[in-house]
Amino acid sequence: MSNVAEQLMSLDEFLAWERDQPERYEYAGGVVTMMTGGSAAHVTIAMNLASALRHALRGTGCRPFGSDMKVIANHTVRYPDISVICHPVGDRDSYLSDPVVIIEVISPSTEREDRGRKKFDYFATPSIRQYALIEQDERRIDLYTRAGASWIDEIVEGDAVLKLSSISVEINLDVIYEDTELDATRRREGERQIPAE
Repeated sequence: MSNVAEQLMSLDEFLAWERDQPERYEYAGGVVTMMTGGSAAHVTIAMNLASALRHALRGTGCRPFGSDMKVIANHTVRYPDISVICHPVGDRDSYLSDPVVIIEVISPSTEREDRGRKKFDYFATPSIRQYALIEQDERRIDLYTRAGASWIDEIVEGDAVLKLSSISVEINLDVIYEDTELDATRRREGERQIPAE
């Protein structure tokens, strides 16, 4: 990382600097952190969600973005796995400043940040109505929904449905975990292949 990145930057300085970088970086409290790649399960879950949301939101005025689109939340710059925005976005826009839904697929290396500072920044962003944390090692989602000045935390697990009420979309966990080791179809096939004793 260049010496510029190692110094504390303002948000505007960071946005100008990052435009010239080949990698993606997040920005929080003046500190710059390079983004890393995810596991096959992480990428598959994010793609499943993006595909389901794209299909469900077609024609509604809302649209999902993947992890290549940055979001400005509470004066930080983040690259959430999925963000949903409900107003027009220009083809040359490089960031979103008022998403409605944020979804992160968590892993051991990101869980502390996703449940800590990122959650704080997302909760402090008035446009965000729901924040979902998707586990990749078990069929479980922590769904936070804004309720006035507070947030309601709901656990969605097993064969349940993720209800994104802020955008009127429901996604079955079977769809979210399709083609991963937690795929319900794959689990049922494995149960059938266990030989009887």
